[in-house]
Amino acid sequence: MDRHKHFSHPHTLSFHKSLEGAQLTCTGCNFPCTGTPVYSCRACKFFLHDRCFNASRSLTHPSHPDHPLSLFPSPTYSSGSFICSECNKTGSGFCFCCSNCEFDLHIHCAYNTLNPKPSTPPPNQIKLKSHPNHPLKYLPKAPYASSGARTCDVCGTGCDPNGALYRCDNCDYDAHATCTALPESVRREDHPHMLSLLYVNPYASFECDVCRGAIAQNHCMYRCSSGCDYGMHVKCVPAKVSEQAPMNEMTFQLEMFKLQNQMKVHQMAVDTMLLGNHGLHRNRYYRY
Repeated sequence: MDRHKHFSHPHTLSFHKSLEGAQLTCTGCNFPCTGTPVYSCRACKFFLHDRCFNASRSLTHPSHPDHPLSLFPSPTYSSGSFICSECNKTGSGFCFCCSNCEFDLHIHCAYNTLNPKPSTPPPNQIKLKSHPNHPLKYLPKAPYASSGARTCDVCGTGCDPNGALYRCDNCDYDAHATCTALPESVRREDHPHMLSLLYVNPYASFECDVCRGAIAQNHCMYRCSSGCDYGMHVKCVPAKVSEQAPMNEMTFQLEMFKLQNQMKVHQMAVDTMLLGNHGLHRNRYYRY
């Protein structure tokens, strides 16, 4: 029996040309999948249609041509649901969304529109401030045989052997594709000041204030921009102090997406206050 991996589920999935019997529901689109080709993890009652399994992680859609849409395995809002911008119905499964515009599509609504085009591919080479001496080359799949064989030199967590990364062969330096676009500053609810990204940890010994683990000196970190002795791993920014961290890659992406939306809301409140003092008004609304 063939075994397959999908980014939305931690276990391997089995492919079946048809699964008969009890009514099965696709986790991606929430439509029935009994009697159709399906990928499954029976232990978790996790099932995906062939189309949902093979859905692109990113696409440019004709209903929202200005920005690419990213595929998330669950809604990014605290309500646990979203309103589809195509059919105006509630969704709770896979979602194509634009973080800039808060535009959301059911996976089936995205593909029911004719000829969606794949988004612009990532650049073949980039330069990182955390590795200024050489450019990093894009690899669609890590050149390692097993998970955990190597770690990202930006965040310090493991590189997925099936995931994309950027690499400098000269220096044996690796970076998750998502770690090459970290925000310069972030905010946490449990700290009053902004946190700034340090491209190299300058401290010989620094304990993360979230997970209490040591931050390696060759990794990036976030630290209080106002001078407090407060800092953390890159992947610990969205985590609660009570959680074990750093987070895995998918959880980190989802939590950072929520965090950036919260920062937009904070900035909106500041803008509204300043504009109100001058007799001006601006109608903006962010869901989070």
